[in-house]
Amino acid sequence: MGPLGDQQIISTRYNLIFVPSKPSRGNLRDLIFLDDLTKGPSEIEQYIAADVNSGLVPKMEFTLGDDQKNKITLTENSSKTISHHTAMVCGRYESTDVSRKVYHYERNGEPARDATLQCREYMLTTRGGRPCIDRP
Repeated sequence: MGPLGDQQIISTRYNLIFVPSKPSRGNLRDLIFLDDLTKGPSEIEQYIAADVNSGLVPKMEFTLGDDQKNKITLTENSSKTISHHTAMVCGRYESTDVSRKVYHYERNGEPARDATLQCREYMLTTRGGRPCIDRP
């Protein structure tokens, strides 16, 4: 999530949307747990991720619906980890990283610019045969 002029960028692994900066949509943690990011005002632009299984990779592409000509490319310039958390959850390893990333933002031939986004990467492994033991 991050600001870009009078718009705010909000993204999941499936889509990238632009919403007006005002009113604020809340902090990163609030946005993560919304059921549907696209609910709300009609001025929301929604772009679909080219690869929903890639996660936060150095280069990400999004298209406006099926229109391959209307494309956004985000190329990572730098990244700084803000927080890191690991835990064992019922025999599974859980890892959460929050970072501030600066992306080179390119949209349909417009002049390229930088956008600073706050990103959260979450991973939960399989149990791998480990039993789930409830602790009192």
